[in-house]
Amino acid sequence: MPSPALRVYVRNAALERIGQVDDYTSLTVVPRYNAIGSFVLEISADSGKANLLVEGNGLIIRTADGTLVDSGPIRTVDWSRSKDDSGAGKLTIGGVSDTEMLARYTCWPAPGSAIGSQADAVYKISAVVAETAMRTLVNVNAGPGALASRKNALLTLAANGNRGPAITRQLNQFDSLFAVLQDIANAAGLGFRVAQVGSGLQFQVYEPVDRSGIARFAFRLGNLTDANYSTTPPTCTRAIVVAGGQSSPRQCKTYDRTDALFPGLVLEQFVDLTSVDTASVDLAAQMDQAAEEALTSGAGQGSLAISPIDIPQLRYGRDYQVGDTVSAMVRESWMTDVVREVTLACTATDGVTVKVAVGSSDGDGTVARIYRFLAQVKKDVGRLKTRRSA
Repeated sequence: MPSPALRVYVRNAALERIGQVDDYTSLTVVPRYNAIGSFVLEISADSGKANLLVEGNGLIIRTADGTLVDSGPIRTVDWSRSKDDSGAGKLTIGGVSDTEMLARYTCWPAPGSAIGSQADAVYKISAVVAETAMRTLVNVNAGPGALASRKNALLTLAANGNRGPAITRQLNQFDSLFAVLQDIANAAGLGFRVAQVGSGLQFQVYEPVDRSGIARFAFRLGNLTDANYSTTPPTCTRAIVVAGGQSSPRQCKTYDRTDALFPGLVLEQFVDLTSVDTASVDLAAQMDQAAEEALTSGAGQGSLAISPIDIPQLRYGRDYQVGDTVSAMVRESWMTDVVREVTLACTATDGVTVKVAVGSSDGDGTVARIYRFLAQVKKDVGRLKTRRSA
């Protein structure tokens, strides 16, 4: 039985709700974990709501019970009509999640100074916890603490939950704010997003909620229609971190991380910290942090795509969301990992269908749990072959 239709509201540039679109023909919305979500809505150009769907406005998408799925600005409005269409044609509305806002900014080396005074080549940040570092970067480059010319008046920061490990990191001048946040969050096992709260936008950091005991998917439970998994080999198993060499003596160090599926594979990657003075008191911490991020982003990945069926006991939005940890049965064994992406497709006739992508190399700072699970399956199969040939 399909889930009830998604509710769509239109907001203006000031984030004020100005109407509801209840006559769309189809809607696909894809919220993502530590990434930019998207949505596509199709509606008849004859609709009385069509005049609301313009660039500069945005959409707020909720489940039937009111849970926020995603929100964000409209980016494209395309019109089309065929020769057999007796009406005014069709509008296709495309947009992105509010988290996209973070991708518009860079990290200035001296965020409190005007552009003509950016004499430093790097920006160094050190914090007791990763969340504090992430909030600081957003605050001074886009939030309330940014220069007036850069400040986004709609953006605030949620309260600091002091999540994550300590961090010491040096940023190159004008690094992408969004990419830096991804690196820090993924290495620390944290999630982040920008969500509409009232008539404003709020930067939020959170820890994935473990719902694996409740959100369980399996064919034998009757809440799964199909499933498939895939793996991507690693791109880095040895980080070669090089610091100094410009105004101070060069220092080099290697960091190794064995890949679960390819334990004998060595893939070296150069990590450039030559802008860091090797006389820095926190040099070791900076090198460790850089290596951790390189090994995490270059780790082998495993992902599981499942098509769950919403049942009264388990529904998306109510019982689990993007960023939560869920369980799914893979080859007769239970696998637990983070929901990385959800695709919700909605039509008037079919209601809402859900497709969930589970697992990535993010989350715990090493390879994903599903990737290690597949490595164990490979070992078990190898043992069986050895026994049979003996």
